[in-house]
Amino acid sequence: MHARLPSMASRTGPHPLIRLGSVGVLLLPLTLLLAAGAHNPHTESQLFWLGAGVQAVACLASLWVTRFGRESSSSVVILLYVIALGCIVVGSPGQLDWRLHVSRSILLVIPVVFFALQCLRDSGATTIRRARLLAARLQARKDWPGDLMQCRFLPEVKALRECLHVDASPAIEMLADHRPAVRVAALAALEYRLSWRPGQTEVILQLAKRAQEPEVRATAVNALANAEDRGMVESLGELLRDRSALVRQTATEALLWNSEQRWYWLRDLIRNALNDPTCLGDGALRLGGNALTQETLNDLHAWCAEKGLISQRAAATLGAYYGQMLATGGTSELPDRLRKHLLGSTTPAMLRVELARLLIDHRELDAGALRQLIQSSMPAPVRLLAAERLLSIDSSPEAVAALHELARLPNREIALATAEVVQRMLNIDLGVPRDQGLPAVHSTAAADIARRVLSWANQNDLSMAPLSSHSESRVTHRSESHVEL
Repeated sequence: MHARLPSMASRTGPHPLIRLGSVGVLLLPLTLLLAAGAHNPHTESQLFWLGAGVQAVACLASLWVTRFGRESSSSVVILLYVIALGCIVVGSPGQLDWRLHVSRSILLVIPVVFFALQCLRDSGATTIRRARLLAARLQARKDWPGDLMQCRFLPEVKALRECLHVDASPAIEMLADHRPAVRVAALAALEYRLSWRPGQTEVILQLAKRAQEPEVRATAVNALANAEDRGMVESLGELLRDRSALVRQTATEALLWNSEQRWYWLRDLIRNALNDPTCLGDGALRLGGNALTQETLNDLHAWCAEKGLISQRAAATLGAYYGQMLATGGTSELPDRLRKHLLGSTTPAMLRVELARLLIDHRELDAGALRQLIQSSMPAPVRLLAAERLLSIDSSPEAVAALHELARLPNREIALATAEVVQRMLNIDLGVPRDQGLPAVHSTAAADIARRVLSWANQNDLSMAPLSSHSESRVTHRSESHVEL
C-alpha cells in the first residue's frame, strides 16, 4: 500500500478511507470465490465453497493481525490472492464463463502489483524518497525554536531519523545550508548512526571542528558517537578541550559510552582535558551511567595523586562514578573497598575528600571509622565532614576537639566552613547567616566570622550565647582590618 508522510505528530494511523480500501482488498478474493460458487452448479463448485471457507477464516485472522486495516501487509494480501486463484483454476477446468476469466485476471494482477510494491519498498527507494521529502520540508521551514538544541526534538526530525536507515545522503545534503537550525536538525537525525557511506563521516567531522555555533559542533559529535575508526575517535577526542562547555560535555558523553574499547585511544587526550584550566568549571567527567573498566579506574586513581587541576577533576569523576554505583546497588563489596581507600595511608587528599563525602552521604561509615577520620593526619575537609556526622549521631567530645583544631587553621575557607558546622550543630552564634550561604571569602562578613570562630576555639569555655532570632539575622560588618586566617 502507498506510504504516507506524517504531516502531524497527532496522526497515529492511516486515513479511514485508506483503512477501508485495505479491508476491501483483503475481502475481494473471498467475494470472487463466493460469486464463482454461486454461478457454477457443477460438482467442481464444491472447491469454490471450500476455498471461500478457508478465505473467510484467513481474512478474519488477517484483519485481526493488521488491526482492521491499520497495518497493511503485502505478504498477507499475496497469499490470500494466490489461494483464491488456485481454487478457481483447479475448480473450473475447461470452463469458458467470462466471470471466471475476469476473476482469474484480478486474482493474478493484484498480487503481482503488491509483489512489485514490496520489492520497491525492500530496495529502499520509497524510504529514500520519503527522506528527501522530509528533508525538503525541513529546509523550507521558517519558524525554528529560539534554542538551537531544541531543533533536535522536532517531529519532522524524528520522522527523518526513521527514514535514514538506508542512506544518510538526504541529511548530509542539508549540511550545506547556511542556517544553523537546519544543520542542527540534519545532524540530529544522524545521531548515533552506525553505517556510513565513504566520505560522509569526514564531512561531519569537519563540521564538528570548524562550525561557529557550539550547538552545531555538539550535534555533529553525537552523530559520530558510534564511530569505530581509531583515527576518527581520536579526532573527536580533541573536542574534549573545545572552547564551548556544551561541546566538551557532549564529547565526553559521546566518546566514553564505550570506554572499554576507546579508553586506550583517548587516555592522553582525557588527561590533557582534565588538566586544562579552561575546563576546570566542567567538574567531573559526565559518564552517563556507563560502567568503567578497571584500567580506566586505575588511571583516574593515579591522576588523583598528581599535582595541578587534574587531581581535583579526577577525584570528582571518581566520586561521581562511585556515587552512581552505590545508588544503583553496585557490587556488595564496593562500600568495603571504598572504605579501605578512604582510610588507606597512600590515598591522595583530593580523593579522600570525595570518598568521605560519598560514604557519609550513603551512611556507610560507623562511629569507629568516623573517629579515625577526625584525626589530625586526615585532610581538613575530611575531618570537618566526619566531625559533623559524629555530632549528628550523638554528642562527641572528640568531634568538638577536632572542630577547635580546624578553627585554628590558617585558612579562611576552612574557618568559614567550621563556623557553619559549629553554629548549626552546637547552637553557638558565630554570625553565620542562616539559609543564605557563606559569605565571600574576602568579604568583611567573612573576616568577622573568622574572628568569632577563632575566638571560640581559643577560649576555655566552649559555651557562647545561644542563637536568637535577632542574632540569626545579624551579620556584623566592622570597619577594622579583618584577620587573614
